Amino acid sequence: MSPKPFTFFLLFTALVAQVFAQNIMLDFPKLSGETGWLYTFSGSRVDSLSVVFNEKGRATVILPQKDYRGFIYFHIPEKGGGEFVMAEKSLQIICPEEQFHSGILEFPHSPENDFLRYVFQQKTFLLERQEWLKAGEYFRIENEKLKIENENFDALYAQMLKANERDFRKLEDTVKKSTLYVARFFELINYMQRVYGAVQTLDNEQVNGLRDEMQYKIDIFALYHSGNLWRDVHEYYRELFYGGNSDSVQEAYANSILITMQRLEEPVLTAFLSAALTVCERTGYQKAQEVMLTKFIMQYPTLPITDTKVQRMLGALSLNKGAQIPEINGLTKPLTQPAILIFFDSDCDHCRDEIDWLIKHYDEYSKKGYRIISIASDTQENNYQFYAATFPWDKADRLCDFKGTAGINFKNFGIVGTPMIFVVNEKGVILGKYAKMKEMR
Repeated sequence: MSPKPFTFFLLFTALVAQVFAQNIMLDFPKLSGETGWLYTFSGSRVDSLSVVFNEKGRATVILPQKDYRGFIYFHIPEKGGGEFVMAEKSLQIICPEEQFHSGILEFPHSPENDFLRYVFQQKTFLLERQEWLKAGEYFRIENEKLKIENENFDALYAQMLKANERDFRKLEDTVKKSTLYVARFFELINYMQRVYGAVQTLDNEQVNGLRDEMQYKIDIFALYHSGNLWRDVHEYYRELFYGGNSDSVQEAYANSILITMQRLEEPVLTAFLSAALTVCERTGYQKAQEVMLTKFIMQYPTLPITDTKVQRMLGALSLNKGAQIPEINGLTKPLTQPAILIFFDSDCDHCRDEIDWLIKHYDEYSKKGYRIISIASDTQENNYQFYAATFPWDKADRLCDFKGTAGINFKNFGIVGTPMIFVVNEKGVILGKYAKMKEMR
């Protein structure tokens, strides 16, 4: 009996998936039988794939992502690890040694990884020569102090400086003209270095230029698959908006992020927003969070959101002054008086500062009629119980389900970062939402 048409369809679909998938073929003859891990990067998310070598030390991995263009980290416990670029249909990696690092790995017929190695080695050479030339400048200055004239040295030194500057520009032009992913990565590295320098000097013209680059020019998709560079660029970019944590500074930062997002598509779009919101949490930029989320809803009202952080923050956006709080899971006594709800983690230094403040001023707030309810995201029971034993408020109001931020109260309140403080009246209506207790005074 001949196969059914549906069977042929399944076989055809599987064949097409194989043809269009990206393959990584590893040849590590001295590591037969070993198991390693491949890590791919998508914004702040890290995905892993296990790799098991056969008796000849070979393995083939098919990436689940479509058209991945970015960095991958490969690691075998106690044997080594190294980064490489995957931006081609297939990639062969050869390692002749038992212990390895990136420099030992061989990539036959890979323009991406050849270019990565070339630019890295060339830039290292030019930087070393630059340092050597700085020593020559010291020698020239000493000669001037001693009134020793050496026209030949001065001319040669000037010539060598120009040659090194020319070689730097030549390398930059080579990177700029290249269509490879690695070229975009090196441009991002250069951007990161310039942002770091601008943060130190706070030169307005340079700062404005770097903001403009972020909003309209740099390759965010290349940044999306760059590993730690994704986080670093986001962290330092926020520092280009200086002048304290005033509303105007926060709004300027938020609007810059929103402008950048206008040229992005999913999944990079919400990942970029999520990374910026993470920076806001760390720096107490609550106003910036509100501006980003509010305008995001207005600009993308029907966009399906899969990013957990963005989902929670959008939910928490509705929990502002005047809103009714959700039911507090685990609370044995109903609310009958004004209360201070503090979401915290025992291992968070900022959280401990706020808890310490509450402990110190507990009598003062009690006299004013406030009830203190603490809700922890701890996962280690012993650590939590030891710390919570120092709290002066009612034991029944010290809540922790040991599920971290996945706990029901954290989900219902949309909490993704701690500390977070709500002040509510006896009916559970929010009177204020704060990151620090001092803000409610």
